[in-house]
Amino acid sequence: MNKVVVGACLWLLAWPLLAESRSPRLISAGASITAIFQALELTPQLVGVDSTSLPLLGDQAPANIGYPRQIGAEGLLSLNPDVLIGSEEMGPPAVLAQLRSAGVEVLVLSAEPSLETLLANITTLGQRFDREAQAARLRRDLESQLAALPQVPEPQPQALFLLSHSAGSLLVAGSRTAGDSLVRLGGMHNPMASQFSQYRALSAEAFIGLAPVWLLTTSQSLDMAGGVDGLLALQPTLRATPAGRQGQVLGVDGSQMVGGFSPAIADTLLQLRQAALSAEPRRQARVD
Repeated sequence: MNKVVVGACLWLLAWPLLAESRSPRLISAGASITAIFQALELTPQLVGVDSTSLPLLGDQAPANIGYPRQIGAEGLLSLNPDVLIGSEEMGPPAVLAQLRSAGVEVLVLSAEPSLETLLANITTLGQRFDREAQAARLRRDLESQLAALPQVPEPQPQALFLLSHSAGSLLVAGSRTAGDSLVRLGGMHNPMASQFSQYRALSAEAFIGLAPVWLLTTSQSLDMAGGVDGLLALQPTLRATPAGRQGQVLGVDGSQMVGGFSPAIADTLLQLRQAALSAEPRRQARVD
């Protein structure tokens, strides 16, 4: 009996150390954040991810917690997580407060669509989850890729970033958007950045006057519209623009912009820089 008691006491004393050494159970809310976890070799610790992350993980995806802006406390708590990691886009706030009250650590990263923020988020996650070496290596690789990008052409070709918001409508990116950041970092000029912020609809006449050389959008928007022809059909005057006449429409993976930029953004920027350099000078008129 004494041995049993002693053993039980030793177990109770050791339990805090065992619990501390256990790998934390993580939930990622945002495809860009999940992509960083992949690069940092943290996916085995994921017990849940949001719906935008599912394509990244395929058959190995853990439980789906839904869209990052609309997560639910009950389903998430059923996964017994230690830490929920998301961006400023994650919510709603009342659910985050409920999770904190239940003892879940909620780590909120910046969703600013910039390369500096991407590198900072990598460092933050590496430090928080004991992956400093992997984070440093990932940063070096990204910085090397970014340094090797083709130079921005001069003049920069005019480009618009479009989102197929719903059936039959298109929104155009202004300043303070991931779309505008992609246009600028991709070596192109967004004339709408000086006109408004966020996303807005434009008139048919405005598209003609802007004369974009490139139309950028997400691959998800293209799928929703039924391809390039379907996207152009949402606003028929786009066919009369230089981009429409030449079929110069590029779709990028929208998951690279959910919760800030993903490490895969370097490959996308290479594609955009190459497109910017391919624009013919006669079609590069600027409209500010």
